Amino acid sequence: MNLSAATLLLASIASAAAKNPFVFRSKNNAKARFNSKLLSKSRRLNDEAEEVEVDLTGYSVMFEKCQFVKAYSDDLAEDEDSETVLATTRFIIFKLCAGSDCGSCNYNYGEYMVDLDEYLAAMIEYQQELQEEMCNACDENCQADEEEEEGDEDEDEDDENEDEDDEDRRRKLVDYDCDTCVNECDFYENMNDNGYYDAADFLECAMIYDPEDDDGAALYAGPMCASNGEKIKIGVFSDEYCYNVEYGKSVTDYLVDGDGLTMQIYETTLQA
Repeated sequence: MNLSAATLLLASIASAAAKNPFVFRSKNNAKARFNSKLLSKSRRLNDEAEEVEVDLTGYSVMFEKCQFVKAYSDDLAEDEDSETVLATTRFIIFKLCAGSDCGSCNYNYGEYMVDLDEYLAAMIEYQQELQEEMCNACDENCQADEEEEEGDEDEDEDDENEDEDDEDRRRKLVDYDCDTCVNECDFYENMNDNGYYDAADFLECAMIYDPEDDDGAALYAGPMCASNGEKIKIGVFSDEYCYNVEYGKSVTDYLVDGDGLTMQIYETTLQA
């Protein structure tokens, strides 16, 4: 991609909100709020249209690819230690599909582009809200199930009423159940104790290796495109802006806890 094309692309990203032809409204739930927040920061790539009001409640976001482009950076130009004035800008292409399942989103969809940082901010807020809702429901309903099972040993309740109550609670849990959610929520609540850092901790470029007195160079961690744009991961960079990727290095080689034990990255929150 030549410089003029890169400049045009960056200008498109910067003007995303201004050129979005939709005014979004939706019901007050986690998915609808995520859709609305993400779309308000995005630029539509297909079928520009007059401004219309759209209810996003019945729509889903489908991640398409992560891409990047190099372009001139004022920050790097002013940095005397920088060896280049070209910075890497990363962005996400995604589809907005009608319905709750994007598995077959081949028609009747909108295609959008948004800055990677904006995408991750909206995605992580959404994932954390879902996690909190799930764990609250799990704590309330699964504890109730355990108490009922203990009570059944001592007294015989009306089976029909109990079955209806159980069905109502299961309906609240939707895509998770008491066989898995207790362990999942315990892991998430005690992530550091289980040897993991949340990827959300690295949305902003953060130093992971300080050379101090040796002759090495400082290293930093931040989000990047991976697997030919098919996913997002936390990568290693050589500069404080997380522009220049250190290919061949893994962030987990530099993450340790207070006791010097190696830590892993929990990247589930980065995924759509």
